[in-house]
Amino acid sequence: MSPRPARAAVPARWAARDRPTRPWHPSSDAYAVTDVRRAPAPEIAGTMPGVPWSADRAYPIRPADLRRPGSSIPVWLPLRLALAWLLGTFAVFWLTEPARRVENPGQLCTFVLSATALFAMGYAARIRRRRPLSTVTGCTADQLRGVRQLVLAGAIYYGVLNLARLRDFGATGPQSVWASIQDPATAYANKFDVYQQNMTSGSALLALLMPLGVLSTVLVPLLVVHWRELPAWLRLAGFVGTALHLAFYLFIGTMKGLGDVAIMVVAGLLVAVATARRRGRAGSRSRLALLLVAGVCALTATYMVHSHAMRAAEFGSAGALVRASPAVERAVGPDTAEGVAALIGYPTHGYLGLSYNLRLPFEWSRGLGSAPAATMLAEDAVGVDPTAHPTYPDRTEEATGWPARLYWATIYPWLASDLTFVGAALFMGLVGWLFASSWCAALTTRRVVPTVIFGQVCILIVYVPANNQLGMAPESVVGIVTLLALYLIQRPTPGHPPAAPAGRTRRA
Repeated sequence: MSPRPARAAVPARWAARDRPTRPWHPSSDAYAVTDVRRAPAPEIAGTMPGVPWSADRAYPIRPADLRRPGSSIPVWLPLRLALAWLLGTFAVFWLTEPARRVENPGQLCTFVLSATALFAMGYAARIRRRRPLSTVTGCTADQLRGVRQLVLAGAIYYGVLNLARLRDFGATGPQSVWASIQDPATAYANKFDVYQQNMTSGSALLALLMPLGVLSTVLVPLLVVHWRELPAWLRLAGFVGTALHLAFYLFIGTMKGLGDVAIMVVAGLLVAVATARRRGRAGSRSRLALLLVAGVCALTATYMVHSHAMRAAEFGSAGALVRASPAVERAVGPDTAEGVAALIGYPTHGYLGLSYNLRLPFEWSRGLGSAPAATMLAEDAVGVDPTAHPTYPDRTEEATGWPARLYWATIYPWLASDLTFVGAALFMGLVGWLFASSWCAALTTRRVVPTVIFGQVCILIVYVPANNQLGMAPESVVGIVTLLALYLIQRPTPGHPPAAPAGRTRRA
């Protein structure tokens, strides 16, 4: 083997930036250059057997350089995870007891698979239209200042809102909250009495905080994505605010708060890992993220099993939807087995409700069917009568007895109340487009709005087998409407991030 020739001359203004930070070996992909400058070196090409050399660089081509443009950004990862969840829950549904009660399996399969396909097509159309070529791994000073302000505002909002809720629902201190966490069935039953009282005398403070609902969407994702860039006191404030949010929902025996926080944590970890500054850090972050995701999912699933087991014992609803397996009963006991069965039926039984809704004709709900919380706001603001134009789930309850507020029927009947089922399926295409757009913008601009929207769309997708989760709480409706308005105003351009410090842009 002939000795390697001397490196071609490189202009002095390029030398400092082009110099490798550590030796490179053909079998390693650890060598990285943050800002490659072109320098003609045709005389060195092909001098190392088995190692491709660039005709216009003074270095050998790394394996990563042989990939097609944009492949360094995992643009398809969110779609793969979403499809695995949507198709997985639908497949598991057919293995459960409620599937035997479906009278229109062909219609149900055609609609669900078509809506899921349109969701994937919307995502793919957005990626194909403008594929991102680089990620921004750092924030400008102005961006970081805004992030810190929003994290502080979100922590204060969560603290004030959930302390007021805990007071209204009868919490007397940490002991009462802990007692409710240990006995979620009793806490779940008690909340309905409070709901009836609040319908006639709502809290003035909660009404005052409602227009600030967008602050309920920013804390968790920004806290996760920018954890390393926040001071310790701000991390603590964010942690306390999130803990109070979880404490309220656990105090009333409801899994919504725990589920929403878990989803936003996972969404934030996806963005944080994808924008890691160096490959070594990206690898370590990926491993840490996997451990955190596994821990969050395990804790959430464990508490759900405990909660549903106690609910089944309290209300005598054992086997109402999914019967516990005898083998599981022998292994872990009847109570835990009932909780496991409920955990399986929890995200899947809504497809039975969907099959009932598909059999009814369309009757327009005058724009009041897609989001129940928006209906309540309209009722309070202008005196709208929601019973004048009932939703699909309400009409299905009258026709079949499937309870609209007790059991689920997926997101589709709620959307179809205003859009028809064909329109609901097409709407999923728009959701796919927004899902891809917010993901790419979060990676290529590091702006707050697309990052937060990505977390909210993740919540929407995870709850597709259940209901329109973003339309169930007033602060969620106000938050998503505000975020979409800001997103349209800002109009971030993927692939053209704002100015960032040198070396912070990772090229494909």
